[in-house]
Amino acid sequence: MTTLTHYGWDCSPYSAKTRSYLTWAGIDFDDVHPQAWGLFRTVKSAVGRPIMPTVRFADGHWQQDSSAIIDEVEATRDGPSIHPVGPRQRLTSYLFELHADEWMPTVHMHTRWNRPGNAEFALSEFAREGFPWMPAGLAKALIRPVRDKMAGYRPLLGISTDTTPGIERFAHDLLERLNDHFTEHPYLLGTRPCLGDFSLFGPLWAHLYRDPASTELFRNHTATVAWMERLLAPPGEPGDFLADDAIPATLEPILRTLFEEQMTWCRTLVQAINAWCAANPGATRVPRSLGDAPFVVGGAEGSRRLITATQWKLQRVLDAHAALSEADAATAEAWLDSLGGSLPRVAHPFVRDGFKMVLAAPA
Repeated sequence: MTTLTHYGWDCSPYSAKTRSYLTWAGIDFDDVHPQAWGLFRTVKSAVGRPIMPTVRFADGHWQQDSSAIIDEVEATRDGPSIHPVGPRQRLTSYLFELHADEWMPTVHMHTRWNRPGNAEFALSEFAREGFPWMPAGLAKALIRPVRDKMAGYRPLLGISTDTTPGIERFAHDLLERLNDHFTEHPYLLGTRPCLGDFSLFGPLWAHLYRDPASTELFRNHTATVAWMERLLAPPGEPGDFLADDAIPATLEPILRTLFEEQMTWCRTLVQAINAWCAANPGATRVPRSLGDAPFVVGGAEGSRRLITATQWKLQRVLDAHAALSEADAATAEAWLDSLGGSLPRVAHPFVRDGFKMVLAAPA
């Protein structure tokens, strides 16, 4: 009997994240590519939205959100953990999850919907997955509203003519730095993948590499392609994380950029949530978005939507930090300071309640 059923399409980055994790962890699972009818009749009826990835466990209960899925499986399975014990490595893993899940969409939504050829490929993929029994032309016509909705997220993510040069520059620098790193190390933190590996794999594989008009970005990045292939392969030796809680120097430029740009944006978001809660005492939920605010990507200035759910992903980094002993916290703080980074304080944390994001305590 399989442990769970995984619902997700090939072109979904978060589905690629969970699928690669489940494969590496040796989980016995059914990988279902839901048709449009199944997305609405099965998935939406179970979790409230036609969203991927979702999983149904053997006992019949459901889980949604790639991070929550991995958390639940990781907490109950036997075998080597994807979470390093060392304070710096543990924080690094969660920082890469935050980076991949909440910052990389600006890159991969730009390449998918703005690069000629990718948008048509994505429409074909949506049609193939959603209506596999129909003629391609009719399937594309039926799925086109979904394509249009996804492409419509670009302004919300700050993708504009003003930010396009910065997004391209950010993507180029990230891929260069990752290739330098994977030339020296099989995974982010040693010979065993961490949560950050699977998170980063999702958008790089499912969007940038699979989409035909952006595959060329990897032409000179063979070490990164080899890393993705390792995460797609059946599990082998579990490997281990680097000794002495070491963080490779090759990751430091990526982390510095994360703190300079993404963490600055996270502070803006947290401040907006704090202000909304102060103005709405007693509230139990925060709106899904709180207007637009300035941000910087790749050195380019623009404006993007304040999507409040991002705070929950930030909280995972903060929770990892809060769980450290006093000595480990001091080590982590010194390391963050060396990167020119620090972590914001969340005054109004979120929790997930029945697939919805709510305040942990009334505002």
